[in-house]
Amino acid sequence: VRTLSLSGDWKFQPGDDLAWSSPGFNDSQWADTPLPGRWPVGGYPESDQFGWYRLTLALDAYRDGQPAPDFELALRTGKVMSAFEVYAGGELVGGVGKLPPLAEINYDRMTVLSIPREAISADGTLVLALRVWGGPVSSTAAWGGGPYEGDFALGNYSDLLLSGIASQIPGLLACVLFIGFGIYHLYLYRRNRQLDTYLWFGLMAINIGVYGLMLNQWKYAADLSFIAYKKIEFGSIYLFPALVIQMLWTLLDKPITPLLRSYQLSFVAAAVMVVAIPGLGIHAATLGYFQLWSLPLVVMAPWLMVSQLRAGHPEARTLFVGVMIFFATCINDLLIDLARVDTNRLMPYGFVAIMLAMAVSLANRFTANMSRLEEEVAERTQALSAANAQLAEAARIDPLTGLFNRRGFVEEAEVEIQRVFRGGKPFAVVLADIDNFKHFNDRHGHACGDHVLTRVAGMLRERVRDVDRIARWGGEEFILLLPETDAEGAANLAGKLCQSIADNVFEYEGRRLSITLTLGVAAYRKGDSLDACIARADKALYRGKEEGRNTVAVSEPGGLSLVN
Repeated sequence: VRTLSLSGDWKFQPGDDLAWSSPGFNDSQWADTPLPGRWPVGGYPESDQFGWYRLTLALDAYRDGQPAPDFELALRTGKVMSAFEVYAGGELVGGVGKLPPLAEINYDRMTVLSIPREAISADGTLVLALRVWGGPVSSTAAWGGGPYEGDFALGNYSDLLLSGIASQIPGLLACVLFIGFGIYHLYLYRRNRQLDTYLWFGLMAINIGVYGLMLNQWKYAADLSFIAYKKIEFGSIYLFPALVIQMLWTLLDKPITPLLRSYQLSFVAAAVMVVAIPGLGIHAATLGYFQLWSLPLVVMAPWLMVSQLRAGHPEARTLFVGVMIFFATCINDLLIDLARVDTNRLMPYGFVAIMLAMAVSLANRFTANMSRLEEEVAERTQALSAANAQLAEAARIDPLTGLFNRRGFVEEAEVEIQRVFRGGKPFAVVLADIDNFKHFNDRHGHACGDHVLTRVAGMLRERVRDVDRIARWGGEEFILLLPETDAEGAANLAGKLCQSIADNVFEYEGRRLSITLTLGVAAYRKGDSLDACIARADKALYRGKEEGRNTVAVSEPGGLSLVN
């Protein structure tokens, strides 16, 4: 298995002792605690806000022999409040932020850390230790500490790095879209100063886009300090209610009274204050007050919309739906901070809801004299939907072979597992690896290697059923999903594929290439996870490699057997 999730129970102990990083340290008396899992409010002051997590793993690939040549073991971390270090085999391999006495907070950043081969013992045991500093008193008193978000995972360095980058792209695109949408409306306002609603809508869209960027890992490409990022994030949050008041009252054609204007300006002043005052302490000190101070708006806005709805205002209904969704997400986040409710933060979705509601209202209001603009927005929306659909499909397909990639295969396999549990027959998984593939790249170049991969993929596709699923699992490895097929049937097909590839004449630039496959077969067992089934097929594959390649090995309840 190339990627292993490490989320779950780890051993945990408050305190700080570098001896706890040693693989030989006995942590049996430590408590089991979930990771990620936020510390309680106040953290662990008796240990100066330090705590250690330990996890012992048995890596079969390192016990049985070296992993694949292209496999570089690495650890992907989640978000940890407020700084941390990672030790593997007793050695420091990296971290985020700086622990006291340097004490540099950075609790938003996820990273991928390479784990050296020396960190793994001869029997394949790897001991990971996470040294966490919860942060200063102001931070732990407001938010607790410790690992609080994200999936900690172990796997191939490049796979973890690429998957982490790819997972942040949709959010990045959404933020860029919001900012571009806002700039576009500011441009329209500049062309016609009578369209003051476009001004507030544009500023709100930019504000939401900036806030979204501050939640995205791509923000670190700007190479600003962590404090600068947090200043921008909190500034955009504190400014948002002021923009909501201006936009909502303008759309509903209601004047802003002097008292309401003072209330609105208080949010502007709060935004300026958190940006201007140095350090992060002001954030923790004011966030709770800001949330409570926003509650009157939660009452005033629905009251205004209901009164306008009764009066027959054309925009009131759309605005009411969006604003109520937004307020519901705000209440959810208030409960997280004030009542320590264990749930996910929803405010970003609330921003999207209110943004969409106001966009619809704005479009309805100016339909008559802004038809050309509406057509442009519709075209942009259609193009974005098509692009998203293409991205979604591209994310499932390997560009070289045209087969499913790992993600696409897993999605198909999960559907098959659900069908099995509804009463269908079990399925089988076959892992196929091109023997001595590195030889083709080294001797004939990478273009030859790509040619071999494409040809083998085509032959595999031609020799399986329409209901079967085949994917490029990574590198020179392919994986097959065979519905309603037991181990014997899968082994027969694997044997035919093995023989077919061996008998075929492969040519590249006038040279004949001798290509063989080694295949590992495993039947899915009810109660298995997909990872467990693939792991058994992978183990069978390695057995086939050990027995000389160009063969089929089958994982059976009693052990492994060779077919040919």
